[in-house]
Amino acid sequence: MEKKVVVMGARGSVPVSGKQYEKYGCATTSVLVRLCGQVIIIDAGSGILSLPGLMRGGEKKAALLLSHPHADHLIGLGMCPKLMEADFRLDIYGAQRSGRSVRRQVAALLSPPLWPVGTDALPADVRYHTLKERLCLGAVTVESTEGVHSGGVSVFRISGEGVSVVYAGDTNLTEEQYARLADFAAGCDLMLCDGQYTDEEWKKRSTFGHSGYLAAARLGRDAGAKRVRIVHHDPFRTDAELDAAAEEVKRIYSRADMAREGEEILL
Repeated sequence: MEKKVVVMGARGSVPVSGKQYEKYGCATTSVLVRLCGQVIIIDAGSGILSLPGLMRGGEKKAALLLSHPHADHLIGLGMCPKLMEADFRLDIYGAQRSGRSVRRQVAALLSPPLWPVGTDALPADVRYHTLKERLCLGAVTVESTEGVHSGGVSVFRISGEGVSVVYAGDTNLTEEQYARLADFAAGCDLMLCDGQYTDEEWKKRSTFGHSGYLAAARLGRDAGAKRVRIVHHDPFRTDAELDAAAEEVKRIYSRADMAREGEEILL
């Protein structure tokens, strides 16, 4: 079976537009994982709008792992064309946040007056589930642990067919957190890690819940990840700036790079 990851969106905070963002993309974070015949989506940023073009004929079911409900990670869900199909089923898994179930989190954004179509009006069969520390989707195992981010965030390790993918988006690699996440990600085939800031930016924004891209590269190296892709690019970081960041990252860990929207990674 095919073992593949597709970066549908790699940008953080808000979608952007313009020629200076074409190489690394304009859409907010959303990732597609194909493993053991399962279609697994991580987060529903505006990148999820490309999902229909990546689904195959006859595929009528997917799982969505929601790391946290901030708007940039949910903004694409209400306009995702697959949710307009009555024969499509989406199972959404997320931890309780601020006393709200994952269903209530999604409904907080997808309901009037913020959005005209409420969750109950979507034609697709959308089901909501409380995320557990260990979840089985067919032959795929999903393990989760908490990262450091305002309101909380789930970090995922998705494993099956002898490979594993770790997604650590929107998390602050504090000193206390670093060793625990390196252990959680140890030996993974691919790590996707938040790296929004330069080191200097992080010093000024260390309480914002995000990491620097050099710290993300060091984490991947110390975890022994076979490949690292850094996600959640600052919304105003241009292609030229991300190219320069990629060179810095590779000097720390040759197997690390900045994630690009549309990139397909075979596992």
